[in-house]
Amino acid sequence: MPSQLVPSTLSADGAICHWLSAGVYTTPLRHLAAHVRESGSPFGERGRWAMNFWAFDPDVADLKLRAYRGLPASEVQSQLLDIAEPVLGGPAPGGGVWRCAATEEDGVIDFSRFNFNPTLMEGWLCALIDSPADAALWANLLTIGPARLWLNGQCVEDFAEHFSYVALQRVPVRLTLRAGLNTLLLHGAMLGWREARLALGLRLLNDPESGGLPEGLSVRLPVGAYDADVWEMTAAQMELVQVRAFAFPTLPGRLWCDPAAEAPITVDVEVGIPLPDTPWAKLIGLTLPRGRARLTLEPGKPADLPITPELAEAFAHLPGENALSLVVRPINGIPLEVRREIWASANAYSRAPYGTYDERIAEARRHLASMPYDVPASMAAVATGAAAQIDSNAVAVACAFLNDRADCADFYAVGLLAALEWYGGSPALKQEDQAKIEDALRRFKYWIDEPGIDAMCYFTENHQILFHVTQYLAGQRYPEWTFDNSGLTGREQQALAAPRIDAWIRRRLRGMFSEWDSNAYLTLDAFAMLALVEFARDEALVRLAGLLLDKVFFSLAAQTYRGTLGSSHGRCYTVALKSARVENTSPLCRIAFGMGVFNGETRATGLLALSRRYRVPEIIQRIGADVDAVVTTRARAYGALTSESDMKSGVWDVRTITYRTPDGMLSAALDHRPGAMGIQEHLWQATLSPEAAVFTTYPGNAQEHGNARPNFWAGSARLPRVGMSARDLICLYRLEPGIGMGFTHAYFPTEAFDEWRIEVRWAFARVGDGYAALWGDGDLLLTASGRHAHQELRSSGAGQVWLCRLGRRADDGDFAQFCASLAATAPQVDADGIGVRWTTPDERRLAFAWDGVFTVNAVVEDWGDFPHYANGYTDTPHGAESMILRFRGESLTLDYGG
Repeated sequence: MPSQLVPSTLSADGAICHWLSAGVYTTPLRHLAAHVRESGSPFGERGRWAMNFWAFDPDVADLKLRAYRGLPASEVQSQLLDIAEPVLGGPAPGGGVWRCAATEEDGVIDFSRFNFNPTLMEGWLCALIDSPADAALWANLLTIGPARLWLNGQCVEDFAEHFSYVALQRVPVRLTLRAGLNTLLLHGAMLGWREARLALGLRLLNDPESGGLPEGLSVRLPVGAYDADVWEMTAAQMELVQVRAFAFPTLPGRLWCDPAAEAPITVDVEVGIPLPDTPWAKLIGLTLPRGRARLTLEPGKPADLPITPELAEAFAHLPGENALSLVVRPINGIPLEVRREIWASANAYSRAPYGTYDERIAEARRHLASMPYDVPASMAAVATGAAAQIDSNAVAVACAFLNDRADCADFYAVGLLAALEWYGGSPALKQEDQAKIEDALRRFKYWIDEPGIDAMCYFTENHQILFHVTQYLAGQRYPEWTFDNSGLTGREQQALAAPRIDAWIRRRLRGMFSEWDSNAYLTLDAFAMLALVEFARDEALVRLAGLLLDKVFFSLAAQTYRGTLGSSHGRCYTVALKSARVENTSPLCRIAFGMGVFNGETRATGLLALSRRYRVPEIIQRIGADVDAVVTTRARAYGALTSESDMKSGVWDVRTITYRTPDGMLSAALDHRPGAMGIQEHLWQATLSPEAAVFTTYPGNAQEHGNARPNFWAGSARLPRVGMSARDLICLYRLEPGIGMGFTHAYFPTEAFDEWRIEVRWAFARVGDGYAALWGDGDLLLTASGRHAHQELRSSGAGQVWLCRLGRRADDGDFAQFCASLAATAPQVDADGIGVRWTTPDERRLAFAWDGVFTVNAVVEDWGDFPHYANGYTDTPHGAESMILRFRGESLTLDYGG
């Protein structure tokens, strides 16, 4: 029986929107030694550094190309292609089956994944072009790396010229079609270590003479025995299903039906807890609850998601960075689905200080002790008496990372060393587990200069110090060992690591972090410092580490809003932008200041909760709990990069302003590398609650996961120019043809607001007594459908100018007055479109453009002579050797000179 055919729509620019898809398939890369030296210097020609640096670097891209071209034929599926008649559910190349997939707005199917070890990734697509007559047309093959295209069994394009990082390459392809059905097969490949984007698609191009595609041409999918009419009806219904929020702080969570639906839609809904594809999935056998329900969705109305209390409770006790999986399916068996990541937890978020420090420490220990298969959590279980011994499964998971030299192994190594220091030789650590840990440590690779080809990241700030601390503590504990990989004794390992640690800490004491105010990585820096304070025997290093911990907690005290690190960030991820309940810094804020939430972060949280030698100073606790004050913090992060550690030279230099009231916060990184390529930088944000954040980006692509950097919400394809004075902010973008998604947009999560409204070019939001206003250079349009329904604003103008003001009842009256006062202003965009003049309701005349200075009432805002840290609690100049903190008659001096 011939297969039923269903249409695949074309986007406005000709991209095929629906495909049969197979993959992602992965194969370990075992032949890299032909292209990379296994020993000797890691730098220079054929140096190992290229395995460990950002994949956008040209030398890294060249290494990938050489390695790909040198792969044995058996390791590239496309060279073994056996074209069979494709059909949904039927066999696909690579041993999988064909499934339906839909593109996002960038026109590609995304096969991306994080690779802890060097990996060959491959994906396949299939569709049928139905042509009314013989015809020829041009198309663009969309790919990140090597790709092949077959038309009716003939390979018409074999592209293997360049590896991109996340940006799509557009490869011109001439398609010669016969009358009737034409089979398209696409194969894409990526060599991935750590984050790696594999994406594939095809855009049909209009004929330059006719201005369109051949009349009657269409794209179809072979779906087997499924009824084509039922399929089309079901596909249209599924597009009306909306998930309008990522996090559901209170249950029930809600699923929506588009108000445009003509009738109710009945769907099957499942919510579960997926485990990440790491040694976790291999070594543990958790039975996790799922929520299931059949829901009837009324147009424009919500229905309750089946997030049960049992599910929320189980999720609350999982270590790591996790999300719930929401899957919505039609009830008629058509294999289409809406799939989203969401968040809900039984753990409560605290917006106001509570309890004592010791009470919160005890609470943190109880929270940690409930988590399975995690070494710091298991140590908490022993410390609280909830367990007699450290869990062997937790040890096995951590040792697997070290033994495989998997990326992030350094995170696990510090936890294992803590277990040895606190419990080694005691009944709490089984002898066989201690032997397993010691074997893993003996064979581990402690820095990039040691032999071995791997995908571990050494060069980012947090990894640098964690590797150094691991090397130091392992050498200190086992001075007489000869370590297998390096051939060095423990004493020699310690001697190598000590000056590296000293230099790393001193640079951050004077200038703080290149990954400034990161809600993902600041916690890992604290984790390393806590391990030093707790276990290092060199009192000079202990002192330096303790001082840096004090500065870390002071920065959190100054830059957080009620437990939310709503500042600008040097690096960030989408999920933590959408909800501060996911931030790794949140548990530290809860312990230190009584605000935030305990989540899956166990590393710094575990060592802080169990620490016997470090306690957040009382004055910093009080500063962090000073929620009723209006505080403006000016800070400068500055330091010198080193080629051996950072793999680049130069400096980091970031100037930030954070304005915080009892009702909200506005923060920005000023004039930071405008127009430069972005990765994970987050340059401004207004914050009203853990979920109520407002910010803009120039999206790099349509994805939200961390393997595309920048993506739709985290980072920007090109960095904006941001200026801020008091509670007013101007953000300017210079869009470049062919770069990123081609537009800017704003995150505006309506479900997180108590009240919101859009008035022409203004959008307003309220949470409690806090307000945020956003202005764009065209009418602001709320996205009404699709993945970002009711969460995204776009400007009908050029999208090059955005303004933001933070307000509150105490300063601006009620919400209606706040909105009216701003709607009455008339910002004027400069003739070139990348500049603006704006007189605020309080008669402040702001002017800012892509070039030149930021002025207020014609007076230049001085961003040159910027302090290291200045607010109501300290006045520390740039380059100072000490910091004095003051609060209500008390003071603390942090002296890091000498």
